[in-house]
Order: sequence, then C-alpha cells, then structure tokens
Amino acid sequence: MGVIKNLKVYGIDYGTSNCGIAFLKQDINIPLPKETIKSEKLLEYLVSLDLSHDDLIVFGLPISMSGRYSKQSFLSIDEAIRVKERIGCKIYFVDERLTTSSLYSEVRGEVSYKKVKRTKDQNSSVLILSNFIQSPENAIALVEKEVYNLKKDFSCYKDILIWDVPINNELENFSIFAKDPWIFWYYYKKGYESTTLISDLKDYYDLIITSKENREKIQLNINCKELMCL
Repeated sequence: MGVIKNLKVYGIDYGTSNCGIAFLKQDINIPLPKETIKSEKLLEYLVSLDLSHDDLIVFGLPISMSGRYSKQSFLSIDEAIRVKERIGCKIYFVDERLTTSSLYSEVRGEVSYKKVKRTKDQNSSVLILSNFIQSPENAIALVEKEVYNLKKDFSCYKDILIWDVPINNELENFSIFAKDPWIFWYYYKKGYESTTLISDLKDYYDLIITSKENREKIQLNINCKELMCL
C-alpha cells in the first residue's frame, strides 16, 4: 500500500441520501468523524478539499451478506468513478458488511441507540477507514480496465464463462464472474448480471475467457474445454 503519512486520507459511507465522511488524523493515526452531507453534494465537497493525486479516499463497498454485489454496490462504485475522473486521487474499496452492526455492538450500553442512529453515517465511515488502516491488503483499488473487443466467432460454444475481464462482444449462453468492482460496474451498466460466488457457477464450460493475470485464480473444480487468456 505504501506510505500514507502526510497524505490526506478520507473514508466515505456512501448512501442514496446521505454520506458519512471520516478523516485520518495524522498525528495520532486515528480515523475520526468529520461530517454528514447530502449524497448529491459529495463530489462538490470532495473537490473543495483540494486533494492531490497521491491523497486517498476509501469508499465502503456494499455487499450482501451472501457476498454478492448489488444495485447499491453499483451506485457506490459509480460515484467513486465520478470522483476519480474529476479529482484523480487514489480510491480504494473496503467491504462494509457488518459495519453498522459492529458499530452498535461497540457502543451498546454506553450510548443510546437513537443517538448512534443519528450519527450512523459518520460513525460507519470511521469504521470503513479504520478497516482500511488496519488491513490495507484487503482493500481493492479502483482501476479502470482495458475493454477487449474479440475477433472470434463464439456461436459454436454452448456455455461460456467470462472470468473477471471486461469484453465488449455480444454473446449468448454466458455467465460472468466479476470480483473486481470496476468490472462488475462495467457489466451492470450494460445490463448484464454477474456474480462473485463460485457456487453460482457451473462445473463445466465450453469456454472460459479471462486475463493472463487471473488464470491461476480460476477454481480447479471448474472445468472447461477451452481457456482463452487475454
């Protein structure tokens, strides 16, 4: 992850109405709540912070308890992409599952439930940023990927698996495994469903399309007749 000392570091709990914002207080290396703002004002607010390309923003990534991405995942990624395109700073995602329930557990018996709920967005952003600081290796960087246009006739394949790689071809009888947030966002925007769960996939495909970097990540229990590495 590299050194984050002397950099501006913010955590964001993005919601459809409000966003909680936390910041890393550098002298004590502790995330603290900053404020809650309306979601439509988030980009304008972040621009006002005068962030450099080396500064960091950590978005919480909404994931269902089963581990799948959702519409809310798409909305958070979509907003993060808007921020990345406008500001150019480094952006990471951390799994925000159990963030709110963890928050309630930590303050149970010390602060009223109503008070916690009123400041939930800010406190959740603190936990998101704290998770990043404690385990940066679990964060996923927002990186735009190369989209491939493949010059191949796929009509002879009965079942195709696209494994964490963006392609622009029109296919039939295909499944998409998209663990990378940007790749999930790319397919969701095109109206395609994808999954992050191996259990959602078949045991056999006529063709698996993936990148060279992802070749070793394909589970051994998924067999194929042909493997295409881009």
